[in-house]
Amino acid sequence: MDERFDLVYRLLDDQIVDVDGRRCGRVDDIELRGAPGEPARIGALLTGRGAYAARIPRPFRNLARKLFGDDIRGATVQRVPWSEVEDVEAAVRLYGRAEDLALGRDDRELQWPFKRLPGG
Repeated sequence: MDERFDLVYRLLDDQIVDVDGRRCGRVDDIELRGAPGEPARIGALLTGRGAYAARIPRPFRNLARKLFGDDIRGATVQRVPWSEVEDVEAAVRLYGRAEDLALGRDDRELQWPFKRLPGG
């Protein structure tokens, strides 16, 4: 993987795919690490309804948090350590399985009403 690329253009909103090829969310935010004066490095990818609220314009963030969940300390944000990212191509491919990284929980919670439908 190339060491340098435009984080916002390349990672935000990219699909996340686990080792089994299962889509398990999108990159909603990026956690950076590094002390002042040092190069910034990617620490983790954040995904989930709660991570998205921080990207909304400030006057609308409280409303977004009520609709989508809390901020990064909330239960609706999953943190994927950068060490779990295998590759960044058309999607962000992970080394591990979605369930092992606690990903896709929001999707599974929203799917339960449709499991009762024929073919669900």
